[in-house]
Amino acid sequence: MPSNQCCLRAITAAVSAASALMALKATGQSLEEVMVTANRIEQRAFDSPASLSLVTKQQLDRATAPTLAEIMRDIPGLQVTDSGQPGLARVRLRGEESRRTAILINNQDVTDHHEVGTPLTLHPSMVERIEVVRGSGAVLYGSRALSGVVNFLTRKGGTQPLQATFSAGYNSATSGYNAFGSLFGNVDGFEYRIAYSESDHENRATPEGEMENTAFDNQNLYAYAGRTWGNQRLEYTYENYESATNVYVEEELKTSFPLTDFYIDVPRRDREKHGFFYDWEVDNNWLQSVQANAFRQVNDRHFYTFTETVWYQRDINTRGDLTTDGALLQFNFQPLGEHQLIAGLQYVYDEVDQVRDVDTLSWTPIAVTGTETLRDIADIETWALFAQDQWQLSPSLTLTAGLRQYFVEGELSYSDRESLTPGKLDDDQELIGAAGLVWEFSDTVRLRANVSEGYVYPSLMQLATGAYAGSRYVNPSADLAPEVSVNYETGLRVQTEALVVDATVFYTTSEDYIHHLPCTAEDQCPGSRDRVYRNIGESQAHGIELYMAYAIADWGLQPYSNLTWMQRKNEYDDFSTWDTGIPQISGRLGLRWEGNLLSMQSTWADIYLRGESESSLKEPGSSRDVLEDKVGWATINLATGLAFGARQQHQFTLNLLNLADKSYIPSTENLYGAERSLQAKFTFNF
Repeated sequence: MPSNQCCLRAITAAVSAASALMALKATGQSLEEVMVTANRIEQRAFDSPASLSLVTKQQLDRATAPTLAEIMRDIPGLQVTDSGQPGLARVRLRGEESRRTAILINNQDVTDHHEVGTPLTLHPSMVERIEVVRGSGAVLYGSRALSGVVNFLTRKGGTQPLQATFSAGYNSATSGYNAFGSLFGNVDGFEYRIAYSESDHENRATPEGEMENTAFDNQNLYAYAGRTWGNQRLEYTYENYESATNVYVEEELKTSFPLTDFYIDVPRRDREKHGFFYDWEVDNNWLQSVQANAFRQVNDRHFYTFTETVWYQRDINTRGDLTTDGALLQFNFQPLGEHQLIAGLQYVYDEVDQVRDVDTLSWTPIAVTGTETLRDIADIETWALFAQDQWQLSPSLTLTAGLRQYFVEGELSYSDRESLTPGKLDDDQELIGAAGLVWEFSDTVRLRANVSEGYVYPSLMQLATGAYAGSRYVNPSADLAPEVSVNYETGLRVQTEALVVDATVFYTTSEDYIHHLPCTAEDQCPGSRDRVYRNIGESQAHGIELYMAYAIADWGLQPYSNLTWMQRKNEYDDFSTWDTGIPQISGRLGLRWEGNLLSMQSTWADIYLRGESESSLKEPGSSRDVLEDKVGWATINLATGLAFGARQQHQFTLNLLNLADKSYIPSTENLYGAERSLQAKFTFNF
């Protein structure tokens, strides 16, 4: 009997350890995951020459954050930026501005053309997984992918005729709620899903008190349909995202001369999209498959600005539509010897139609009292050819190389602004390339290196329509050059039963940065205090990105780290600086546990530190030597949850954030971090 008990204990321990290890691989970042964004074909992350990060379905299911940007916050090399708009957060990669990062939904572009970049106008509950490429992805994904690519892949159909998911979440820092419901299924091969979400959050509570003008709300409707006929598949998606957000402005900026008061609001930031997808598994002597997609997307936007200076008071209402039509045709060829080739054609057309109503009350000669309505219509058309070859040089060495040829044309087709003349904008043709090597050192180790060029054609705001920055108008410039970059990196990947390491060392140079400067007499700007967009700078950045995790299976534990060390130097005509607003060190250190607790069969906990070192920001054309000077910070946090129900199909998640009630402002954000708070979410699956 004692020997039988010993054997039973040994078997039980072995099964428990194996189960814990499988669970840890699910919650951590497994390099065995298959991703499509890096090379536009399915490939293990372990074997890719690119720097990759993945947010899995399980991680999204367990997330309680109300925005996608917040969920991605701890990815190495990624920073969240809010521009004072908590409901419209954006992301930056490797210190580049958000507008230099390509944002995709189901491999289709989400464009914006505003100075602060593309907001993530999609509710987290609609997303199945997030794939991130750090470093230029411009060869395969076009302009705006200078610093990388973020691809949101939405949820599709089910496995049974009728399934359902409902969730409800609460955030104590904003007294806010998130609600989500979805019906989905598979009826005789026809897959479908319809989903709706709603979020409403009040002003953010911080250790410094309540932050005014930080409330936001949004509603998201999503639909999907898909069916396979033989070797062909057709899919359709519909997205409708409606949002409104207040905009926080620092008191110092509100009253900096000549301002005496300043207020911004975004009462409407909506996006509607129809997407079509077609796959044909040809499988003949030459072709493996043909993939095609097309979409139409309309962004409906309303910005309100109130400005009061020592000379005048002004209300500006800017209403506009950004309409985007896009299409892609891609051919995946059969392997030819040691070569695997893909080639494609991509088309994107963006048109902005905006109206500005400017109402001015002046008590000095600086401005004229009255109402002015200004309308601008402008467009950019982009065609691109791309090809990429994956060449097996030897059993252990693979070369991936690609080229992309751009053909870009722009036009200001209408403007009633006296200082602007309708007509063709500067067109551009540009050939860029990328190449990467992966060496299979062993079954568990990969070494890689790559070089990639980046390219960003100027936005319509910079080229054609201009924008208001506080009390000043920033004039467009039709002869701006595209921003370009070259990224060099090398990396190490290790994956064993217990250890995962994904490390990257990178160096990037960028040229022809676009920024706005005070107008000179030669610029002939209409206003004495106007500014104008110019190519004025270049940059250098280098750093190390590290993800590392180790599974202690006997205990169900996994210590892990997501760390970034980075330095960035901006060079302008007048000066150069390492003070670029990016901290040298940032990231997350934690300890995960997953296993069984009492009668609860699936329970998890994650205690972690999140923080960054100090940062400073200097820019040209500013009246202050240092625009921002932020101290380093670290917060203590705990995430925990459990699955319950007869099939463990339901879930409860609780996040306890900033347990020490630390007062801090992240380096690339305007808002104080939330106070000691909790986020909770119940999810029910039927």
